[in-house]
Amino acid sequence: MSFVSSNSSFKLLFCFRLEIEGSGKTWRQDQRVRLRHVDTGGYLHSHDKKYTRIAGGQQEVCGVKEKRPDNVWLAAEGVYLPAAESK
Repeated sequence: MSFVSSNSSFKLLFCFRLEIEGSGKTWRQDQRVRLRHVDTGGYLHSHDKKYTRIAGGQQEVCGVKEKRPDNVWLAAEGVYLPAAESK
């Protein structure tokens, strides 16, 4: 599974590789994963510090090279939409 973004020529690129913690090859609800950036090798990372200026109470997300507890993610809840069928 990969997340995509567009570059300046509007081509879609696979940006993150999913690394599932534990056994299994499918990302399930409440299963811990890490998201690793394909080009830099950095892990998507966050922490519990909230900023009051500039970001107005938002949390910072960045990339770090090493595995840390703050770069583990999980899908807890959400709205899932079916994939659009190609015509």
